[in-house]
Amino acid sequence: MTSFYHGSYIRYVIGGLGLQLRRYTKAVRALYTGSKPRSVLEQQAKVDALIARRDWTGLEASTNQMAIMAERVRDPELMQKAGQAFERLGNFARAAELRLSARRQRKGEGANEWTGEDLGSNTLLIDLVEDDPRSLGRVIRHARLAGAAAGCAQSATIRVEPRLVSLLQRTFPNATVVPAQQNVVGDKFATFENLAWVFGRDAERLAADFVPLRVDPELVQTFRKRYRSMTDLPLVGLSWGSKSHTKDVPDFPEWARFIAQTQATFVSLQYGQIKPALRRLRNGNDTRLIYDDSVDQMIDMDRFAAQVAALDAVVTISNTAAHLSGALGVPTIFLIDDKFQTAWPVIGDRTPWYPKGLVIRKEGRPWPVVLDDVGRRLSSILTVRSTPSSDS
Repeated sequence: MTSFYHGSYIRYVIGGLGLQLRRYTKAVRALYTGSKPRSVLEQQAKVDALIARRDWTGLEASTNQMAIMAERVRDPELMQKAGQAFERLGNFARAAELRLSARRQRKGEGANEWTGEDLGSNTLLIDLVEDDPRSLGRVIRHARLAGAAAGCAQSATIRVEPRLVSLLQRTFPNATVVPAQQNVVGDKFATFENLAWVFGRDAERLAADFVPLRVDPELVQTFRKRYRSMTDLPLVGLSWGSKSHTKDVPDFPEWARFIAQTQATFVSLQYGQIKPALRRLRNGNDTRLIYDDSVDQMIDMDRFAAQVAALDAVVTISNTAAHLSGALGVPTIFLIDDKFQTAWPVIGDRTPWYPKGLVIRKEGRPWPVVLDDVGRRLSSILTVRSTPSSDS
C-alpha cells in the first residue's frame, strides 16, 4: 500500500481502516437484510474472483450471466457493474445498453429523454454534472459526445461544473455552456448514459470521431516558453498519487527512481498540498520536477488544460489529469493498476476514448518493473515528438 499523496502515512492508514470498516458494514447489512438474492451475491462473488485472477475470458461469460440476472431482477447496481465490466472488456454496445437501463431503473424513463432522434426545433439540455463535483473523469471523457449531441440541435445547453465552463465553451462554440448551479430547461435532455448510447456503442467509431478539447493557444505558449527556459530536456507531465484507497499506485521511492533515470524534465500535475511529496520525489535535484503554483486544477481547469497542452507527453495514474491529457490529445501513458473500478481496457494498450494515449497495466508485476516499461515506452514517444517545430 502506498503512502498518502502528500506523505502522511498516519492519515493514509486511518483512511484505509475507515474504508475497510465501511465495506464490512455494507457486507453485514446485505447479509442480514436480505437486500439481494443469494444467487445475485454468488454471481457477484464469482465475477470478483475472476477479476482477481485476471481471467478475462471467464469474466466475459460470467459478466453476460450477471447482465441477464440484473435485467431479470431489475437490479440497477448489478446492471451498472456488468456495464462497467463489458466496457473494460471492449463490448461498448452492451455496456451502453446496461448503463442506460440502470439509469432508467433508478430515475425512470422520461418522455423528454433524448436517445438520438431528430430534434427539429426542440432545445436540448445536456447534463454532465456528477454527484461528486471533485470527480471529473467521466465528465471529461463524455465531453466530446456532448459536443456531438449539441450539433444535432438548433439550440443546445451543456451543464458542467463551473471550472469546466470556459474550456468546453471554447471547444463547442455552437452550444451554450453553463455552470451546474444554473437552472436550465430543455425540450429534451441527455445524460452520460444517453450520450454513450447514441455515440459510444462502437469502439472504432468512438476512436475515429475523436475531437480534442480546445485550449487557449496564447496561454499554452506562455507555459511552454516558461518551462523551456528552465531546461533543454523534453517536458513530461507527472501525476503520481491519489487520496483513494481503492487505487494501487507506485510509492515515492519508486517514482523518485523513475524520475532520476528518465531523460526528461517533469512538470507536476498533481493536485493538493504536495510540497512534502515534491521533496521526496526530487531527492535533492529540484530541477528535475517543476512545480508551478500558478495552476490549481481544483479552481481553474482552463489554465490547467493549457499547462498540460504545453507539454511533450504525460505520465499519470488514473485520475482527472489522465482524462484531461487524453481528451486534449497529448501523448499520454496511463498507468493502471490491477483493480477494476475504472473504464480503462483490460486487454490491449489503447482506449478509443483517447486514441493518442497508451495504457500500461500492472498485470501482477512489481511497480519498479512496470515503471521500467513506462520509461521505455516514454522514450519512444519523446523520440517521435523531438522535432524542431516542437519548441516554436
